[in-house]
Amino acid sequence: MQVVQKRRTCWIVPLVLSVVVGLGLVHAFTASGENHADEIALQEVASGFSQPVYVTHAGDGSGRLFVVEKAGLIKIIHNGQTLSQPFLDIRDRVGNDGEAGMLSVAFPPDFAQNGYFFVYYNHTDKNLVPPDPRDGGNNNGYDTVVARFRVTDDSNRADPNSEERILLRNQPYANHNGGLILFGPDGRLYIGLGDGGSAHDPLNAGQDLNTWLGKILRIEVGATGTYTVPADNPFVGRSDAKPEIWDWGLRNPWRFSFDRLTGDLFIGDVGQGAREEISLHPAGQPGGLNFGWDCREGDIAHSTTAPCDGPFVEPIVAYPRSDGQSVTGGYVYRGADFPRLRGRYFFADFVQGRIWSIQRAGSGWSAKALELDTDEQIASFGEDERGELYVVAFGGTIYRLIDAAAPGPTLEESTFSASPTSAVPGDVVAYQLVLRNNGGPIDGTVQAEISVPNTLTYLPQSLQATAGAVSDAAAPLLRWQGVLGAGQAVTVTYQTTVNSGASGVVMTVVQINAPNLSTLTRSAALVVRTSGGDVADPDFFLPGTQPAHMIDPIVDPTSCQSCHTTPIYAAWRGSMKSQAGRDPLFWAALHIANQDVENAGDFCLRCHTPRGWFSGRSHPADGSALESTDLAAGVACETCHRMVDPEPSGGDAAASARDAAIRSTISPTLPAGHVGSAMFILDPEDNRRGPFSISPAPPHPKATWRTELLGQGGDPITEARVCGVCHNLDNPTLSWNPVSGRYEPNEEDAPAPSFNKGELFPIERTFDEWLYSAYATPEGVYAPQFAGARPDGVVRTCQDCHMPRMTGIAATGGVQRDCSTNGCLPEHSFAGANTWTPQLLQDPRWRLNAVGDALHLNTAIASARAMLRRAATLTIDFDPNAIPKQVRVRVINETGHKLPTGYPEGRRIWLNVRAYDAAGRLVFESGAYDPVTGILQQDPQLKVYEAKLGIDDGATVTESFHFIRNNTVLKDNRIPPRGYTIAAYDQPGLRPIGAVYADNQYWDDTLYMLPDEAVSVVAVLY
Repeated sequence: MQVVQKRRTCWIVPLVLSVVVGLGLVHAFTASGENHADEIALQEVASGFSQPVYVTHAGDGSGRLFVVEKAGLIKIIHNGQTLSQPFLDIRDRVGNDGEAGMLSVAFPPDFAQNGYFFVYYNHTDKNLVPPDPRDGGNNNGYDTVVARFRVTDDSNRADPNSEERILLRNQPYANHNGGLILFGPDGRLYIGLGDGGSAHDPLNAGQDLNTWLGKILRIEVGATGTYTVPADNPFVGRSDAKPEIWDWGLRNPWRFSFDRLTGDLFIGDVGQGAREEISLHPAGQPGGLNFGWDCREGDIAHSTTAPCDGPFVEPIVAYPRSDGQSVTGGYVYRGADFPRLRGRYFFADFVQGRIWSIQRAGSGWSAKALELDTDEQIASFGEDERGELYVVAFGGTIYRLIDAAAPGPTLEESTFSASPTSAVPGDVVAYQLVLRNNGGPIDGTVQAEISVPNTLTYLPQSLQATAGAVSDAAAPLLRWQGVLGAGQAVTVTYQTTVNSGASGVVMTVVQINAPNLSTLTRSAALVVRTSGGDVADPDFFLPGTQPAHMIDPIVDPTSCQSCHTTPIYAAWRGSMKSQAGRDPLFWAALHIANQDVENAGDFCLRCHTPRGWFSGRSHPADGSALESTDLAAGVACETCHRMVDPEPSGGDAAASARDAAIRSTISPTLPAGHVGSAMFILDPEDNRRGPFSISPAPPHPKATWRTELLGQGGDPITEARVCGVCHNLDNPTLSWNPVSGRYEPNEEDAPAPSFNKGELFPIERTFDEWLYSAYATPEGVYAPQFAGARPDGVVRTCQDCHMPRMTGIAATGGVQRDCSTNGCLPEHSFAGANTWTPQLLQDPRWRLNAVGDALHLNTAIASARAMLRRAATLTIDFDPNAIPKQVRVRVINETGHKLPTGYPEGRRIWLNVRAYDAAGRLVFESGAYDPVTGILQQDPQLKVYEAKLGIDDGATVTESFHFIRNNTVLKDNRIPPRGYTIAAYDQPGLRPIGAVYADNQYWDDTLYMLPDEAVSVVAVLY
């Protein structure tokens, strides 16, 4: 940590006797000298901590802040309150002395899903591991430990006995421990270690690649095991360097951070006696940057016996000891509350209490500007999930950094609405109150009261909020209270049913009260009507169960929540399967489809809202007759759990007999050997099916059976057919004409003449891609990265990857599945590749938003990102001494289908390849992408993997995004899966176009020509 010789008492603070919590107190410290005109201030969040050194968030959507106390406690601030019980208490093993202690905590991207996290601390045992021979016999420090811990069943309590040590390092001296661990945007864990201590780097550790000291390390960690070294770490394979090293030449990198927008790494490195510095590792630049210590101290030379061959990276900030004596690295502000602060990198000095900022200025950086001159010892900065910045004062207070000149608070843009806006008696109606503060912070608590009218019945326990506290104890009077920060929005949701006899316009009123603001009233109107709709369009008929066949409607999936556990209901709730009826991209495509072909939306709604479709509410085809429960249900639970195998298969005897009887009633029959296009066969009654025989029977309305269609560990093709129903997709209006050699429109107002495979234009073929792969065999593929808790690590079916196998209980009172003797618990996360749409669904401006599902959606985003990271492997073949300079990049498809797969419009992946010269300068780039504009720069060597569809009218062929009219494939260079053969894939929708793959080839190579000065290469698959 940042202890300086002349301030030996900087760790000593008065005894704290009370805890003060809240957001009302704003400390406007002075700002003088070279400064901004903005009135930056520190707003007190909570006080009463004992020597806090770090604050961060868990990335789990909970809104919690985690405060690390040096002695060995982690405490939680939630909804403006510090919880009385600590999150973690390991004081029994933390060496809290001088600069040593517990110094940081890091939550992995999948924390919300798996509940493990990491801590950096110094152990009381100075001989926990033997001293390193390179430390010259010095052994006076508290040894460094990076350890994994796990959360208990109480999400606010971690188990101190769950410790698993990941990385250990003996410390030669008592100071310069570094102390920060954090996950980078690449999902790897970065670890900062000081040069070992004493003064002037007596070990020359900063310039020694055979020691971790004076470095930032980069490792791969997970839920189990210790760690692995990423293959692209700069010193992998070298005998003269530690492979864990990412950057070097550092004295004491106490605090560093990644810019959440750009990925740039900012490093605050504490100086010796002349300079304090902020250094920069730009995003995309390979590791191995040498920041100079102890050959250089900031921007000046430093006397040393170490080899000083360089090259060295100069700091972007270097300030003299007259300005401060111990730099505390900070963050680039990327929050939403204070637009004027965006893009500024804030940092501080621990000893002087000054806060400065810098920002981009052309190709460089501005001079540091003094923002605040405080009387605090600033130990750290921190970010919350929204990107708002916090300041940790070592004396015991956590502040929020704010723009005090921001506008005053206003709640005028708060909204209250019902969804749908019209309903019939018996329907479920969702209400959404969005409390939006478009001004500055509100000094105190905001309260909202909703009075549910007597024509509606409140659904118990449906009242939820994205932040703050809710209460339905006095229902039908519903209450919310909480804090609304500057620019913050909180969404409150609840559900009601429409009472029998209700009619006309039903108004619901909410009153909103906030300190120093006038009472605000908002109302939501609901029109109670009678049901009805248009008739089906025969152009879009597909075989299978029809709405008229249904006896029992598909139940609202919220009824499953009361019994089923988090891996079942909550995981499904965040998935795109659950959100299929709310997906804004789906609604955009439906709108265009209806414009292109009358009633095409019925085809779309069949897949995305089967509950509404089977109830006859897909007409009109614009979805206007759908009820709110149809939209919220997406692909509802019973869509799968009442599904009948189109081909005879095994299971409970009663299920097999029932399924045979249902199949016999389907006319026309489903095409043999082909599933897809939502050609469902459902049990008309509410008899449910699953992977296990359950005794006693669960409390379902009717029978519950085991079927092989929904089984696990049986025939993979049988089990995967349930997925193929939706993940093969044909256009029912375009049939193959052998005379013209094109897919052409059918006769109007008539079904397609044939539904057999290949007879209708294939829009997507994800299921068939898998069907003709090595995965769809009894042997399967050994892929433990996808297999979850399966002991053999083999995956075969779609579900093996997209419903990860776990141990646990599916429902209250159920059997503990152990993945060994009685099967696995299939997590219903349905993780795919979509991270963008779950973010759109949390935007309150979208009429069908799912703000109330934010926690589940964020968990799904983390799962999708983890899935994407496992989907491919990259290898680079590059000889820096060869002439001409060239690099071969190989993309290996690790999935069971094409890479990428699925609905083709706009779905692509591409290679970004960058080459650097010996000084670390970018000399070549292919596949450059601007995340702000969304533009992928075209270049001669650009490699994009994608399928492009178009319209062939017999005279011209045109690329098109009109999926309901597309009748030809123009390009399909997507990488096939393991087991690919030319013969099996030689059929519509499967064969490559514009690319050639040999039998059993599941990779693709791209050769890039580079300039002669290139010495290192980085490749990223986006």
